[in-house]
Formats: sequence, structure tokens, C-alpha cells
Amino acid sequence: MTGERFTSLYVQSGASVSDSGRARHRVGALFSEAAISAHIDGLAAYLSRNLGVPVAGNGQFPSHWQQFIRECRTTDFLDTITMVHRYLFWHLSESAANWWLDSVRQIFNEENLGYVIDNAGGLHPRIDREFQRNLASAVAGLESERYQKVRELIDISSTNLCSDPPNYRQSWRATLSAVDVLFGLMFPYARLTRSDIERRLSPMVERAYAGDPTAQKVAQNMLAAFGEWVEASQQYCHQPGATESPHPPADVAILAISQGASLLRWLVGLNDAQAS
Repeated sequence: MTGERFTSLYVQSGASVSDSGRARHRVGALFSEAAISAHIDGLAAYLSRNLGVPVAGNGQFPSHWQQFIRECRTTDFLDTITMVHRYLFWHLSESAANWWLDSVRQIFNEENLGYVIDNAGGLHPRIDREFQRNLASAVAGLESERYQKVRELIDISSTNLCSDPPNYRQSWRATLSAVDVLFGLMFPYARLTRSDIERRLSPMVERAYAGDPTAQKVAQNMLAAFGEWVEASQQYCHQPGATESPHPPADVAILAISQGASLLRWLVGLNDAQAS
């Protein structure tokens, strides 16, 4: 691939970040572009009226906006992205609004900010979209009334993940509860423990992958990992009389929640295969 920046090709981006000085500098520089620079004073009044945040010098010069973007809170920075798009769309033109979105999206992607921007200028945590995509296939098999409680817990998990700030602990707990409820529906007298997972699911796995020894062996290993996931998840479950558990690191919680969604999908498939 020719003509690409060195960092784009060879420098690992690592985990997404929630804010970035480089991204702010680049977004601030957009206010010097011809597509927007002639309208920044009206934009400042619009922002002040709708967000309640002042722009230095009433935003009359691009340097005022660069200072504002550099110094404002993260939430105001993200809200400004949306409000600038809205202002350009309604007071200038759709093409100007689209130029703004395309420019900011490029900056966010290249600086690895953990947000996606929808076509109306709204920002969403990047993990939200990934998580919802992963859950979509899991809930596809939960449409019957029997699985209503499982669906409700998945909704709670998703809601906590999308809150501001995200509540990863509650999202993880709700995901564990959804798996627990589904396991209870499959095995009414069992508990979601490592021993019961192995005892109850091993025969089901043998039947599901009968005639395929490799698949059976792999699935049995997955059952062991399932038990470990449950025990790890229980570390963040509040026990009566115990001190509240700490909030998990975002990357650990996201990994665990995604694994929980995959386990839900797998359990539903095994359960449906057994019932058919």
C-alpha cells in the first residue's frame, strides 16, 4: 500500500481511548477550514445557547475555537461534535454537515478514539456497537415467552454498558444473571457452578457432536472455560454482608461481557438441538 502514513501501517493502535490531545488539536484545526470558518461566530452563540458552555472571545476567530476544544471537558468536546453538525445542517447546508462528520470520523479513527458517530452526528461508545452486534445473534433464539427474563437481563446489561459513564460492573452482573437464568431453564434443579456445568452439559455436548470426536473434545474444553468464566464473573457479584466489589477495568469487563454473550448463544443452540 503506497502513500499511507508510517504510523497507520506499522504502529499498533492498542486499546481505544476516551479522549486524546492529538484528536482535539486536529478537530480544533477544522475551524480554520473554509467550509466552516465564515460561520463560527453564529456557531458559538448556538453552542452557548444549547450546551450552556461559553467559547472564548465569542468564537469570532478559529483560535478561540481551538482554545475551547483544547480546554473543554470530554463530555463537552463530544457534545460539540454533535452540535456543530446540527448547526451546519440546519443553518448552512447538508454538504457542509457531511464534510464535518467525515472529517471528524477520520480523526477519531486515526487517533483511535473509542466512539462511533452516526449519520445525525450522535456519538456512541464503540464497544456499544460491537457488543450489540455480538448480542444480536444470542438473542435471536430467545424470542419465545419462556426466555423473557433472559432478554430482560440482556437489556439491563446493554443499558448499563451504554450509560454515561458506562457501568461495567452492573453490565457484567446482568450478563452473568442472564446466563444463570438460561442455565436454570435448561436444568431446573442445577446451580451455575463449575461442577454442575460439567455434570449437566457434558452429556448434552456428547449428543450434540456425536460422531465427531474432535468437536466433542473441543466442546468439553469449552465447558471447562465456561466454568472458569462463571467463577471469574462471580468475583464482581455482590454477596450479602460483604463489601461491595470494585469496578472492573473496562477492557476486562468488555472481554467478559462479550464472552457471556457468546456463551448465551451457544447454550441456546445446544438447548434447541436437544429439544428438537
